[in-house]
Amino acid sequence: MNIGSDMKENDLVSIVFISYNQESFIRESVSSALSQTYSPLEIIFSDDCSKDRTYEIICEEVSSYQGRHKIILNRNKNNLGVADNLNKAIELSRGKFIVQQEGDDISVPWRVEKLVRRWLDQKNHVDLVCSYFEEIDVNGILTGYIKREVAFFPDTSKHVLEWRCGATGACTAFSRRLHEKYGALDNRLVAPDWVYPFRAWLESDIAVVEEPLVKHRTHIRSVSFMHRTLESNRNSLSRRLLRETAAKNSLAIAEEWLRAWEINDKMDKPHISSKLQNLIKLRKIQFKAFESKRVESFKLLLQFILCGGGLVNAAKFAIRHVIRYD
Repeated sequence: MNIGSDMKENDLVSIVFISYNQESFIRESVSSALSQTYSPLEIIFSDDCSKDRTYEIICEEVSSYQGRHKIILNRNKNNLGVADNLNKAIELSRGKFIVQQEGDDISVPWRVEKLVRRWLDQKNHVDLVCSYFEEIDVNGILTGYIKREVAFFPDTSKHVLEWRCGATGACTAFSRRLHEKYGALDNRLVAPDWVYPFRAWLESDIAVVEEPLVKHRTHIRSVSFMHRTLESNRNSLSRRLLRETAAKNSLAIAEEWLRAWEINDKMDKPHISSKLQNLIKLRKIQFKAFESKRVESFKLLLQFILCGGGLVNAAKFAIRHVIRYD
């Protein structure tokens, strides 16, 4: 399969490859990025000041590469976090279409080609494309699980705390304008999976290539694994810290959504803006509760109810922050 002839000469595509402390997986992941069949392609390797040999292994792989892709290496002087590392990688890129990859996942060789082909479909233009993924374990062995529900959209008729809009970041690519028009990501984000998809939902739509183009690794240090196994985590302090991080992430997402809505100028639906403003109030209350004493948490519970948090959500709030049964 070769779609190079269908592309304009200046249609450069960028892979933004971010890594942090992934020396056990990074070599195979880098190799999969370098093996992409699409051209013209640039690959920005941005390491977030890893404490292990991750960056050294990236350099080893790149030094022996003799292909046609342009390579840009970056190592942050300090650890910036996921969002700012991604911001940095995008800042260094020039492609019209940006493909995400992380240092513990493996892209099939034709991944970029397939994503670009769907992005260029003028009959049904979209700003974000993702694909299915296959799950692999810590040793790179396929588990047999294929993730198909990789994109979801908000049902604005539901309570604002139930809004969901996202696409699995491990298998996502998006047009450059989603970054340039709406700006860099909030650095509090742990998982930006719900930000670019919301921007794409406002602009056009999200498309899914219905085949696994990524082998997504599940291991004990991966964010998805930690949150998926949260309830079975026997360490109460660890559970609470993970929930606090998730609450901070949720607040940042809500603020990103409102900012995108206002930039997009959807003033024909002012009630949506009001709902998003209220979502931010509720998320701020939820996050503040993690740092509050029990008496203060009871006051925050009352604020949560008055802001329309709903009885079911209020009950969860009370159990977690007032009764503190967790």
